[in-house]
Amino acid sequence: MLPNAFLTNRQLEIWRHLTKKVTKAEIGRRLGITRQAVHYAEEAIIPKVENALTHVAHANMLDVKFLDASKGVLLGYSPSTKNMVIVTFSAVNGVQTWHYENPDCGLCEWVGRCRDRLFEEAAERDVELSDEVRGLPPSELALHIFSQIIPELVV
Repeated sequence: MLPNAFLTNRQLEIWRHLTKKVTKAEIGRRLGITRQAVHYAEEAIIPKVENALTHVAHANMLDVKFLDASKGVLLGYSPSTKNMVIVTFSAVNGVQTWHYENPDCGLCEWVGRCRDRLFEEAAERDVELSDEVRGLPPSELALHIFSQIIPELVV
């Protein structure tokens, strides 16, 4: 999914800074706008991110267990597979779903693609990854990254 399917390019730029925990005043200075303009943009961005996350959860028939739109994360439960699924919103990757319970990443042709996207997710969210963690299968890598953002996840 294209990242700007839910936010304008300017909103994505502000979102990138917000996810890095940059103050509104500093974002304003960096972008040449007022702190108040950043505040109004955030008020528009957060509901859009929440809508994107919940839309994907509902499209995938997930029961929402945890949602933090300010961090762009949702934890859902799939009654059909009886597994938890992470849904994320990222300025780089748009909306993604991460299946971390019981997948066999070794059978999937997209292992490298998932790993690269997870590295981007970690970088965008300032989650540091050791070399050992970088070598994990994508399902375990996703759990490691998002357990630092979603309180309900335990490594």
